[in-house]
Amino acid sequence: MKRTIAAIFALLCIALPLSAQTEAEGSDYFGGLHKKGSQMISLATGAEIPLFILPADPTATSTYPLGVGASFSLNYEYFIANSLALGGSLTGAFNTTVGGRTLFLAPIALKLGYWWGSAPMEYTIETDLGLNIMRLSGDGVITPFAKAGGGAFVQISQNWSLGGQVFWWFIPELHTGSYTNLNRYGNFLEISIGALYHF
Repeated sequence: MKRTIAAIFALLCIALPLSAQTEAEGSDYFGGLHKKGSQMISLATGAEIPLFILPADPTATSTYPLGVGASFSLNYEYFIANSLALGGSLTGAFNTTVGGRTLFLAPIALKLGYWWGSAPMEYTIETDLGLNIMRLSGDGVITPFAKAGGGAFVQISQNWSLGGQVFWWFIPELHTGSYTNLNRYGNFLEISIGALYHF
């Protein structure tokens, strides 16, 4: 939990002063990249860090039943207004367990993003809501999925930007009937690098 708070605090400390500076200078949204009608495709890859699972399993021999994993995402966003974008995301992630098995996650979500900045820097705060396909040793379940966070990017050409992102994932595994004792609420931290293509 302390790692999550520290990462979010660091991102805010970097983004807020810079956003105030760029707004004061009069942002032009890179000549139209963040204006209504603009579109963006982004690719991101990085580490997926398990934070905690609630309720904790009293029979577990380890505080962290999952190891640090990896994630990859493909995102599309369309600007419905200046700075405000709607889109979707397709993500794949995996973590190993203390028993040597692999947990595979495949969230599919709708995305809402707010973008700002002026060349060469751009910043975003985003949230994703959708469904997650989760599989462990051949057993699968479909769960709700939520993701929130942001990032900072540097424009390296007219259409491309590179940068980093920090996101918190919330994945509830919900069961019904006599299996409600298996309900769990997973919390993960994604730290990734991303490439944006504006068009």
